[in-house]
Amino acid sequence: IQTLENQKENLDQRFPSLFKKGRRKTVVRNMGKMIYYSKVKFKFQHCQEVNDCFLELFQSYLYFQSTGSNGLTYQGLLPLKELNVCAVENGKSSGQEDHAFRVAGPLLNPLIVFCPTEAELKQWLYHLEKQIQLNGGSLALPFLSQ
Repeated sequence: IQTLENQKENLDQRFPSLFKKGRRKTVVRNMGKMIYYSKVKFKFQHCQEVNDCFLELFQSYLYFQSTGSNGLTYQGLLPLKELNVCAVENGKSSGQEDHAFRVAGPLLNPLIVFCPTEAELKQWLYHLEKQIQLNGGSLALPFLSQ
């Protein structure tokens, strides 16, 4: 069994050190403390293609990176204050769709993130709710206040 530190090192090797947006470059590792991270699957809400994705939650940002089957790399650095996050209701099918949440924002094509387990989904929703609140954003997660 890998320790959390070994898992982090493995993820660190997969993430690029720079996030490029236009001509600006942001060093992802300088985004502050990393709160939570994992490998998940994602798709844009109105697309069928589901891709592996590395997701990192920093104090003020959510960062994702994925390479599609067409070879294109999708990446985003999303300010938490502007995000709306909510669990996706379970469909009638079983599988990855049972553990999903939706991420939307004013300038973002909504993303559906698929977690491998219910526990992982709860971890993501807990950490996202907490960080969005700390950043002054609004919540769409009333079911988490148990």
